[in-house]
Amino acid sequence: MPTVSLCRVSHLQNPHRLPRTVLPRRYGLSLEPDLQAASFTGTVVIECEAVAATDEIALNAKELVIHSVTVNGSSCGFHLHDATERLVVQTDVAPGPVTVVVTFTGVLNDKLRGWYRSTFTDEAGNERVIATTQMQSTDCRKAFPCFDEPDMKAVFGVDLTVEEGLLAVSNGPETHREPVGGGKVRVHFKDTMPMSTYLVAFIVGPLEATEPQMVNGVPLRIIHVPGKGHLTDFGMRIGAFALDWFATYYGIPYPSDKVDMVALPDFAAGAMENLGLITFREVLLLVDPATSTQIEQELVADVVAHELAHMWFGDLVTMGWWNGIWLNEAFATFMEIAACDAFAPEWKRWTSFGLERSVAMEVDSLHSTRSVEFPVHAPDDCEGMFDVLTYQKGGSILRMLEQYLGTERFRAGVSHYLKKHSYGNTETGDLWDAIEETVAADGGENVPVRALMDSFIWQPGFPLVSARIEAGELVLDQCRFTFDNNPDATLWTVPVHVRNGAVETKVLLTGDRTRVALNDPAAPVIVNAGGNGFFRVSYSPELLGRITGDVLAGMQIIERYNLVDDAWNAVVSGNLSAPGFLSFASNFSAERDLAVWQALTIGIRGLGRLLGRDQLDALASRVRELAAPALADLGLRAVDGEPDLTAKLRGLLLGLVAVTGRDTAAQRRCRDILLHPDAPGNDPELVAAATTVVASIGNEDDYEWVLERFRNPDTPQEQIRMLYALAEFDDPELVRRTCELAFSGEVKTQNAPFLLNRCVANRFHGELAWSIVQQRWAEANEKFPVNTIVRMVDSAKLLNSDAAEASVQAFFSEHDIPQAVQTLQQVLERQKVNAEMRRRESDALAAALTD
Repeated sequence: MPTVSLCRVSHLQNPHRLPRTVLPRRYGLSLEPDLQAASFTGTVVIECEAVAATDEIALNAKELVIHSVTVNGSSCGFHLHDATERLVVQTDVAPGPVTVVVTFTGVLNDKLRGWYRSTFTDEAGNERVIATTQMQSTDCRKAFPCFDEPDMKAVFGVDLTVEEGLLAVSNGPETHREPVGGGKVRVHFKDTMPMSTYLVAFIVGPLEATEPQMVNGVPLRIIHVPGKGHLTDFGMRIGAFALDWFATYYGIPYPSDKVDMVALPDFAAGAMENLGLITFREVLLLVDPATSTQIEQELVADVVAHELAHMWFGDLVTMGWWNGIWLNEAFATFMEIAACDAFAPEWKRWTSFGLERSVAMEVDSLHSTRSVEFPVHAPDDCEGMFDVLTYQKGGSILRMLEQYLGTERFRAGVSHYLKKHSYGNTETGDLWDAIEETVAADGGENVPVRALMDSFIWQPGFPLVSARIEAGELVLDQCRFTFDNNPDATLWTVPVHVRNGAVETKVLLTGDRTRVALNDPAAPVIVNAGGNGFFRVSYSPELLGRITGDVLAGMQIIERYNLVDDAWNAVVSGNLSAPGFLSFASNFSAERDLAVWQALTIGIRGLGRLLGRDQLDALASRVRELAAPALADLGLRAVDGEPDLTAKLRGLLLGLVAVTGRDTAAQRRCRDILLHPDAPGNDPELVAAATTVVASIGNEDDYEWVLERFRNPDTPQEQIRMLYALAEFDDPELVRRTCELAFSGEVKTQNAPFLLNRCVANRFHGELAWSIVQQRWAEANEKFPVNTIVRMVDSAKLLNSDAAEASVQAFFSEHDIPQAVQTLQQVLERQKVNAEMRRRESDALAAALTD
């Protein structure tokens, strides 16, 4: 028949897309796990609609044993096609309702994908098993046969047969349960709204749940392993706040019936936005505010808000195909910052987001960067989208658009988009169209939202906006910023905020140059006023000379941060010398804001990597000269009731002065803090800073102390803090021990690659750690989650000696990372940039430090 023939041609042309002749409407899924045997059995009843006659039905299935298939009650032949991960059923169906029933068995794997095993040790020392899921992007097919593509939405009705006494949860709330004999019970869950397969979740294990908190009629709980209930209060507080805040922001009630947030011992990602059953790493949900740092609490707040934002943007409205996953994640990133800024204004979350934007800009300054959105043919192609360009660049350009349009216009456009496309699938342009429609309906000027956003989404890189005064006007030029100063002819539609004296104006830079009339041509000019643009600024010497003294002090924090960040990246690109940056940094000796000091610290530590060990004392003297006065102003002891960011700045400065500044008094203070962490004047920020300092200057006894605290922590945050401190020691044998620990099995596979990353980043012994990673490359790829391999080697970009550059480049000419091809190329290019910077700048910096 012609329709079937066309479908088969499409199938052959794109083996990664299922035919559209049969579409799912509802899944009835029955599963029974055996936790000890690490296996499961299941039956899925899929109610479908055939939109055309066909003689075969193609579903997705992987790593499953299929026992039987019936279609409309009749047994059918079938075969599994491993290359395309398909279950192909031979049958003849006419247009209309079709019911497909499949029975199957599978394995609870240890790869942290599909339906997998997570383990923990209980208080009696026994290993306990949890069966939990991670379906994104295309691993639902490992749990049950399904139409595993995001636009093939359906309703899911789930029941789980489990041992009595185990907790069983899924996307919908429990409706009822029934004994089935043998000490087991069948738990039934309410049907979900229509949703994509990658959002399906079910968890079974010896877990506990908090009492539900009602938020606008929606019950919210945290589920955790026994004994960690005391760590749930903060997560519940941000969860309840964000759930209410998002419903108000979007103008749409929460789209499902309940929210369970589950802290898992083993989880490859940070968290996952399964509808109504959000999964997290323990460290990103369970936290004790009394013993944790501000950033550890902020991470929990960020991730909880991020995943709850997805309940609307991603779950209620979903991308049509994986090329659109960037918008899901970018928007959730934008919303997490907005919600956390409302939750804890004192954290200045939009200011600290500048650091995250800078990380994205670093990648986007490379020729091996990518456009934010790009065509995705196979689902695996989108693995490369889970990076800083999706989350941080994507979130940054949304913030840039919001600030250009105005907060309320942007919010109204988002609400219009969600209401228009609820329960459906979209393409990226649908959001821009909805925002343009809202702006037009509001009587606003004609803002080219699509053109603006397309210029940043579909083109790699970002602009450098140069500013100078000519004939009493401000002249703005744009070109692409690259680390090698070899820009191309790319142009962006750039929304530029300019402040001249007290007057701020908005300019849309669409060509390579524009001229802006100034209210007072002789007054200071701040380009990228407000600091939200995704571009760097290069001021003429005349304009830069106006940004001093009171003008500098009067700038917004994020504007001063950007000034320092742009200066350090000018060093990396060869447009400012390393001694020039050191001189520039001296202008900030009176600075007392955290974000600016974070930017200064990045630059100062970057200077340290340009020097040999015997040259670091001279740099240390300059560091003490710059940073010690600020630390003295704050004092070496915490003050009750002081702002969180003040305490955080004290910790940052203490670490900078003690390690890079090599200040012996600061080092002694750090040892005292660790000896008496609960003493008056010590707080979590000082304890965390002291841990890193003592590790950096410590001996084998210190190493054993840190290792013991890793093995017997009080909180998930302390365990991670101690684990990563093991990578800081300035002793080759201790670094070797830490690398061995990463492979030993004692460290969770979700954490081991990040521990190795920090070992490779070790200032003095990173090359040793890199040699161990090379030697055990096959073992690492076998043991660790596939999405963590490129993160494990990301810090190789910091190895800037000629020998290390040759070693890393040669190794990866013969060893690829197929799931992260472009990300690896970015690591390799950045290593070359760093090695070239060392060759270019090290002698001049060393000479300047001895003058």
